[in-house]
Amino acid sequence: MSVLKNNGQFSFNANNEVVIKEKKGDMTREPWLMLMARRNKKPTDTLCWGMTSNGTSFARIGTQEGDILNGFVHEDPYKTRMLGSYAYFRTEDGKYFSNAWYPCVHADQELETTFGFGYTKFVTKYNGFDIETTNFVPNTYDAMVQIIKITNNEKVARKVKMFNVNPINIGDAREIQFSGFNTLMLGGGIIDKDINACVWRYGYGRGFESNEETVNSMFGKVAVHTTSLPNNQFSTRYDEFVGHHSNTMGNPDAVVLDLDLPNRNAEENCSSLSAIKNEFVLEAGETKEIVITTVTSSTEDYYCDGKKSLKTFLAEVLVPAKAWEMFADVKKEWKEELGKLSIQVEGVDEILNPSYKWLQYQCAMVALLNRMKSRFHSGFEYGYGFRDILQDILALLPYDPKPAKELIKFTAQQMFSDGFVYHNFFVTANGNKGFVCADDPLWLIYAVCEYVKESGDTSILTDVVPYCDGKEGFDDAEGTVLEHLKVAIAKVWRQSDNGLPYTLMADWNDDLSGLFTHTSTMAAQQLFKALNDMVDLFVATGIEGDLIADYKAKAATVLASVEGKCIDKKGNYIRAKAPADYKKVLASLDMGKSECDLSDVQKEMEDAGVTPTDLGNSETDGYTFFEPIAWAGFSGIADKARFDKCMTVCESDLDDLYGIAICQGDKTMAEGKLPTDGQAWKRSAPGKKENGGQFRHLESWYIASLCKFGYGKKAHDVYIKTLPAVASSHDPFNYAVERFVFPEYVSGPASNDHGKAGHTWLTGTAPTRLGVLIDWIYGIRRQYNGLLVDPCVTPEWKKFSATRTFRGTTFNVNFSNPNGVEKGVKSITVNGTAIEGNVIPLSYANGGVVTVEVVMG
Repeated sequence: MSVLKNNGQFSFNANNEVVIKEKKGDMTREPWLMLMARRNKKPTDTLCWGMTSNGTSFARIGTQEGDILNGFVHEDPYKTRMLGSYAYFRTEDGKYFSNAWYPCVHADQELETTFGFGYTKFVTKYNGFDIETTNFVPNTYDAMVQIIKITNNEKVARKVKMFNVNPINIGDAREIQFSGFNTLMLGGGIIDKDINACVWRYGYGRGFESNEETVNSMFGKVAVHTTSLPNNQFSTRYDEFVGHHSNTMGNPDAVVLDLDLPNRNAEENCSSLSAIKNEFVLEAGETKEIVITTVTSSTEDYYCDGKKSLKTFLAEVLVPAKAWEMFADVKKEWKEELGKLSIQVEGVDEILNPSYKWLQYQCAMVALLNRMKSRFHSGFEYGYGFRDILQDILALLPYDPKPAKELIKFTAQQMFSDGFVYHNFFVTANGNKGFVCADDPLWLIYAVCEYVKESGDTSILTDVVPYCDGKEGFDDAEGTVLEHLKVAIAKVWRQSDNGLPYTLMADWNDDLSGLFTHTSTMAAQQLFKALNDMVDLFVATGIEGDLIADYKAKAATVLASVEGKCIDKKGNYIRAKAPADYKKVLASLDMGKSECDLSDVQKEMEDAGVTPTDLGNSETDGYTFFEPIAWAGFSGIADKARFDKCMTVCESDLDDLYGIAICQGDKTMAEGKLPTDGQAWKRSAPGKKENGGQFRHLESWYIASLCKFGYGKKAHDVYIKTLPAVASSHDPFNYAVERFVFPEYVSGPASNDHGKAGHTWLTGTAPTRLGVLIDWIYGIRRQYNGLLVDPCVTPEWKKFSATRTFRGTTFNVNFSNPNGVEKGVKSITVNGTAIEGNVIPLSYANGGVVTVEVVMG
């Protein structure tokens, strides 16, 4: 009989923290990642520290131009020399172990890892010692802080040698990717006795807060590695610490042989590894607290200002009591932050409560670290994603709309004056204008409209921001944010067939390539929503009245085109409609200021043998695609009759134990054959990613669609079964990844890894999942004229509640559902006064605390 393997022993504790207990033979299948970041800084400049349950780690300042440390690639740990912020402890008998599970694994050593909001804690016992390590990023400085508490449980004093290592890969991550080894010559490390530290530098890069002239264009940060113990010894190279290349971090020579470290500067960054050795004596029963920190001081402060700021911080953080105060501040701020948008369900679905807290935390990390999947699943690529950042912004709004405004304007600057955008972009470098998508500009409309609803701030519409024309050698151009929105509509409409946008290289699905001249039903739904969102904005603000009729007419045209051309015989939406003559379509398109060469596109299509065949049509290829089903109700394009037909097809063709597949999946290549077309989604492994994976993004929009038409139980069931803690419970070992944060997707039935999750902590997924829970299941939605209350729930939810901050006011909303209905509001009282309808007027948003009682029925 086969034994079902575990994935570590995982649970939530009473404080909603994640607890993982591991021992040899029962460890997480892959390193479980936790992200920590310095808050209250711009995402382009913030410090992120990623640390796994086994101690492997990476760190980065800002985005791709600001890499400080990088230790591992998360999604494929088996191919990576896993580095991290480890501490080794060696006693005089030659025994040694590490404070985390990796790199030294002992059969009689157990590890308990706790992931809390803003911190990670390891607790382990070995060789008569108790070790507790608390890891966090403080609120006040760009630093990674570890507080190690070591207790001697023996009845005799013991001498301990402690070795601490940190991976170093300092510099501009994009330059490292493209220039490789040569960039390692552009920096190094020095042993700085003045501050008892090893200090790492890089040759050039982003200035961050430093004045570029003052620092002579040098990289804007240095990495400073030190401890609270005196008389540090230092090593700066991997081979100095580990020894021969046949050794690993599990048996480094320095630890095994108790070597003195050479205190040798690193004149280059080749094979760099920052290591520190200390020794101390622990009396019988004594506990000692040690602080280890890697600080990212500014180059200007370190080289030009006498290390003034750095020394001030080190004087504080290297005192354990002060470090604990910093840790307490981190916990306090996260508690306050997560309390601004809280939920509670009584008596049922208890797993939802801690899962929601982690969803909030994931959203906060995603908003800070947008498009940072590159940190741990594919190296250094991408930068910011245009649509990604605009989706992630939505999760910020209920907490504080102000940062969202700045991010919206930053993203708007990545648009050309003709409506094309950088699909991916960086802080200082030009973006990718050659990957042209049907949907990118439309996300700007969604984000701006939601921001105005949330904040009431219409001034964003008249704020002037530049287009990116000048970056590419065109004449400089600028426009108000409102003008950017109108340009977005015009661009998508211009590249459409009577309101059906051409897919170009992709719509939301980046792997939907090879269908350049097909029209995308999903993009049409997005355009329909964008047009109506613009109309609502114009009506609410009293502006652009002359455009209202035009946009309404365009929306009606989109609806008629979708209903007339994009429905198959089952009544379901066709994913992409083939043109009668793709060459004629290509000849009609204008790629404007993008880099897209249509002659190249035509050649690729000819070489791929493109035929005018619909995608996702029961009358042609027989595939069912989830995207247009998910967006059917959410976009407003479907009535209930249409949605019911789509829902029936979805439940028949795509529904699964773990979620809902994006499509049935194609196994052509896995069966030893080549696809007969150039569609990129078929190149992925069966059941993975866009080839049949179960995307949590899409499920969220589907849940919203279910709620719109009153299917509360169905919406609830999809939401609950796709919670990480629930979806992973069927086969924890096969699920593999973190069981407390959302993955991008779970492998679908077409995969021989069916049920295995992939790409956690990714952009987009968590914000959409947070939004659908608050906006559609709880039904508390921002409006221009107030706060709409329109819950849609399972009949089992008899009592539930939420706290929602809106327009600077705290709304405590208590729901009762005595008759177990799925949708409908019988009465609402606000501060004891009954109101008409189900929109709480703006007059109640006066900055105080408001109590709302909602009775469903």
